[in-house]
Amino acid sequence: GGLAAWAAGRRGNSNGGTAGGPLPRYAVGLHADLSGTGKAVGRAQERGARLAVADFNSRADRAFDLTLKVRDDGGTAKRAEGVAGKFVADHTVYAVIGPTGDASSTKAVVARYQKALLPLVTVSSGTDAFTAGIDTVFFQLRPDESALSTAFIHYLTHNAKSLRTAVIDDRAAGRFSWAIVEDLTEWPPSTGTTTSHVVPAASDDFGPAAAAVLAAEAQAVVYAGASPHRAALCARALEQAGFRGTRMAAEPVLETEFLTEAGAAAEGWLFSTTYVDPAELPAAARFVTAYRKRFGVRTVEPFAVEAYDALLFIAQGLRALGTAAVERGAMVHRLRASTYKGLAKTIEFEAASDQLNWVNGLFLHRVENGSPRFLGRYDKVEKT
Repeated sequence: GGLAAWAAGRRGNSNGGTAGGPLPRYAVGLHADLSGTGKAVGRAQERGARLAVADFNSRADRAFDLTLKVRDDGGTAKRAEGVAGKFVADHTVYAVIGPTGDASSTKAVVARYQKALLPLVTVSSGTDAFTAGIDTVFFQLRPDESALSTAFIHYLTHNAKSLRTAVIDDRAAGRFSWAIVEDLTEWPPSTGTTTSHVVPAASDDFGPAAAAVLAAEAQAVVYAGASPHRAALCARALEQAGFRGTRMAAEPVLETEFLTEAGAAAEGWLFSTTYVDPAELPAAARFVTAYRKRFGVRTVEPFAVEAYDALLFIAQGLRALGTAAVERGAMVHRLRASTYKGLAKTIEFEAASDQLNWVNGLFLHRVENGSPRFLGRYDKVEKT
């Protein structure tokens, strides 16, 4: 009887769960832009995370329940700092997904979360400003922006072989453009040649660059920029110049604005991205059906399934610690040592660098009939 009473007590916890009583309840935060310029991505991640919580809490064999606490930073660095402060002060929160906004919001809050040893798991922020490490609370579950060029080089070497590649250096994109130009110049596809053609930040005339591409007899063009509007101008200029080779661009360009403004000139463009279309993944069929039904949409938005995976990655870490050992600092170490096979990709960290094995998280899309079609992981796309 004494042993039975001791065992029952051991199953209790600081959140009030006891044998036969309510399960322990742990909170995960969502640090999101829900009202600023990135609200579509923030909303998608909130939806994915809520669906993951519902799925986890429906499991009969779970040892605890999860709850999601959502805070909106409006996509600004100042508000992001306030959101981080509130999550840090809430000791029912054991990990946070986000920020969902741009790099400025992420840079503004990492030190705050680090000081509190509160794990910060991002699926959409592409900053390369932080170095991973076993004690670092920042978990970037996607390749950073500097890795996007890998898909260009691989595709133009192994799929649509290009011995003469042209890069349109859109100076309006600053460092983002510079990094792409540098990568393709240092590692030219097919060990051929790469030429660079500058479009000044103050100019919206891509005609001279398009003419230079034809003069260089380029077989492929990579638009090195981040603006959907300016990319559309580039696409139209190439179309008008008569360029018929392979055309590629990076994730920030693949927006409705590009497809609408470029029109027919967008057809066939390929994009390097860090998100998938779960509707094209057989393993995600149940998720897609549930998502569409719950939120009344026809298409699952970018980064929704990645947020779903991120929350269940965190849940796996909580489960591995056991209800008697759940603590923020312990979560940091547990997550860094974890591998989780998600719907979008396998989440794992390299032993030598403690960084995400980003090869699992880089994908290609192609515009077909006016819409982006998911082709798959960049190094698994069939040769054309």
